[in-house]
Amino acid sequence: MLKREEVERLVEKPAPQFVRDVLEHPSFRVTPNTTLETLVSYLRKFPVDVVPVFKSVFSDEIAGVVYPHTGLLIKSKKLDAKIGDFINSPIIVKESWKIDNVLEILASEAKWGAVVIDEEGKYVGVVTLRGLLSALLLREPKAKSVAAVYTPVEEKKSRVGYVKAIERLSKIFRKLAGGEVEGYVVLNRERGVAGLLTVWDLIKSRRWFKGGGEPRPIFGRGAARGEGKAVGVARVWRLMFRGVAVAAPDTPVDEVARYMATTGLYLVPVVDKEGKAIGAVTAWDVIYAYLYGPKEGREYVEVKRAVETPVAKPQVEEAIRLRPSRHVTGLRARDVMLTDIPAVNMRDTLSRIRKVFLRTGSNILAVVDDEGRVVGFITRRDYVTYIAEKSLGYWKKQRGKWLILREQAMPGEQAKVLVEEGTAADVMKSEYPTASPDTTAEEIAYKMLAAGTDYVVIVDEKNAPIGVVTKDELLKAFKERGRSVKVGELMTPADIASAELFSSLSSVVRKINAYELDGVVVKEGGDIRGIVTVDDLSLRPVEESLRGERLVFFTKSGVLRKVRAGLSRLRYSKAGALMALDVMRPFDHATNPDADAREVVDRLLEQGVLPVVGDNGRLIGVLNKMDVVKELARVYITYAMPEKLKEAERVEVKSK
Repeated sequence: MLKREEVERLVEKPAPQFVRDVLEHPSFRVTPNTTLETLVSYLRKFPVDVVPVFKSVFSDEIAGVVYPHTGLLIKSKKLDAKIGDFINSPIIVKESWKIDNVLEILASEAKWGAVVIDEEGKYVGVVTLRGLLSALLLREPKAKSVAAVYTPVEEKKSRVGYVKAIERLSKIFRKLAGGEVEGYVVLNRERGVAGLLTVWDLIKSRRWFKGGGEPRPIFGRGAARGEGKAVGVARVWRLMFRGVAVAAPDTPVDEVARYMATTGLYLVPVVDKEGKAIGAVTAWDVIYAYLYGPKEGREYVEVKRAVETPVAKPQVEEAIRLRPSRHVTGLRARDVMLTDIPAVNMRDTLSRIRKVFLRTGSNILAVVDDEGRVVGFITRRDYVTYIAEKSLGYWKKQRGKWLILREQAMPGEQAKVLVEEGTAADVMKSEYPTASPDTTAEEIAYKMLAAGTDYVVIVDEKNAPIGVVTKDELLKAFKERGRSVKVGELMTPADIASAELFSSLSSVVRKINAYELDGVVVKEGGDIRGIVTVDDLSLRPVEESLRGERLVFFTKSGVLRKVRAGLSRLRYSKAGALMALDVMRPFDHATNPDADAREVVDRLLEQGVLPVVGDNGRLIGVLNKMDVVKELARVYITYAMPEKLKEAERVEVKSK
C-alpha cells in the first residue's frame, strides 16, 4: 500500500477554488485599545497583510481592520496612540465565495486582504493577497509574459512610485503610509534600479521614527521614551532594500507571481536590456494577467524559461584523458607548493567563507579547529557543490521573518530555519590526496586527477600539512617546463564544455562537476555569448537555483572590490529560476587550436576557461585548467602505469 506522502506526489494538487481553501489565521490579536507601537512589534515578528481588530480579546466580533501601513503612523509624540484611532472598515467575504470574486474585489479596492465569515456571519479567519497569489500559482495565466501586463514608468494612475536614492523620506512618506502606492523603485543616476522601498523596510528599520516633544520620564529617572533629540534628515538610500529582484519584459508572469507569494513583496521592477527601469509589475498586474489576460494594446512577447539539460558522460572521455606523453618537467612538490593558505575556523558559516574567498582571492582555504590545527580544506568547487547538493542554503531576514529555502513560508507565520546555515565543518574535505615534498609535479597531477580534487596536500614525515599544490601551481609549472603542445590536443570538445544560453544554472553545475571542468562557455547556436566559471559561482549567491529551486536569493548590487577571479560586479537577482544567461560574464580572451598551450597559460589563469575557436569564429572546444593537469598526469601514467594506456586504447576502439 502506498504511503500518504507517495500518493500526494503521484496525484496532482488541485487548484484552490474557494475562499475556505486559502483561509488564514493571524498569529496575534489586537483590539481598539492596542497601541500602534505594539502593532509594529507584532508585524515585525508575524508579518501579515491584514490585521482584524476585535472588540475585545475574548470576542470574535470584528470592529474593523488595520493594514501594515497603519504601523507607520506612529510618532514619538503619539507613542500611546491606539489602533482604534486609525481603524478601517473591513472588506468582508464569505468562505464559500470563489477566489476569483475576492480577487476582483481586492483589486478594485487595492487592499491586501479581507475578513472571512461563515454562512452565519461569524468570523472564521482572513484571506490575504499573498495567500491568493499562492492559489493562482496552480493555474495557467491568461497573459504569459510580464510585457503583457506591467505598469510602465510613464503611466499616470500608477500604484508604483519612482524616487532617487538621495530624496528625503518625508517627501514620499505620506503616500507610502497611506497605502497609495505599493512601494517605491529607487533609481540611480543611470536610471537603473538601486533598490526598493516598501512599508516593510520602514517597519523593520524604524529609522523613520523621529523624536519630538518633551522626553517622557520613566520611573522618575528622566529617561526618554522614544527619542528626545532631533535626528538627521532621513534619506531614501538609508532605508531602501538593496539587491532587489527584477524582471524583464520576457519574464514569465507565473515566475513573478511565485516571487511575490514567496516573499510577500508586491512590487517587482522591470528593466530593459541595458538594465534601465522601464516600469514595474505589481500584484494587481499579476492578478490581471491570471483573470483577464494581456492589457489592451500590448504586443505578444515570447517568454524565456530555464531549460534543464541532461548530462551524460561519454566513454571516450577516458581515452582523451589517457593519451601517452613522455615529457618530464623535472619539478617537484617543494618547487611549486603554496605555504601561505588563508584559514577559516571549522565553525565559520558559509557566508563567512564566501567573504574570505572574496577578500583573499584564494581558490582554497584551510580549515582549523580551536587549537589552530588543520582539520580539512575547502575549495571553491567544494563550496559550490555543497550548496548545490547538500545544503538548505543561506537564510536571510526579509519582511521581518527568516526566509528559508522551501516553497513558501505562510503569511503570519514566523518561519523557522529548518537547518542552520552550513559551516566550514560541513563543507570541508577531511580526506584528501597527499604527497611528500619530493613528489614530482607529474605524479601530483595524477593524484589530483585520480582523487577528483583541485589540490594535493603536501605533508612532512609526521604526515602534517606543510603546503598545498593546486591546479594553478601545476599550470605555472607547465608554462615553465612543459612540452610544446597545441591547444587543440588538450582542449575539451565544445559539446562537453559548453551550455546553451537558456540552460538552467543547476544543469550547468551538474555538467561542470560531471566532467571535472573549471567552467563552461555559454553559446547561442554557434555564437559565443559568455562564460560561467566555478570561481564566479563561488562569489554569487545563487544557491537555491543551483539545487533547482525557484526561490529568490537577494544579492548585494553595485560595484565591489576587484578580485582575482575577475568578478567585479554582481547582477541583481531575478524573479525566477536562474539561467546561464543570468550568471555568465563576458570573456576577454579566446584562442585557436594551433596555438602553443604554454603561451596561453596566463590567459587561462586569468579567465578560468579559454574558448577555442576555428577559422570561422565558431566554438570548437574549451581549454580548462584541468586539461593541462591531464597533460601532466599522462606523463606519470606513461612511465609508471603503462597498463592504463592499453585500457585506454581498448575504450577508444570500443567507442569507435
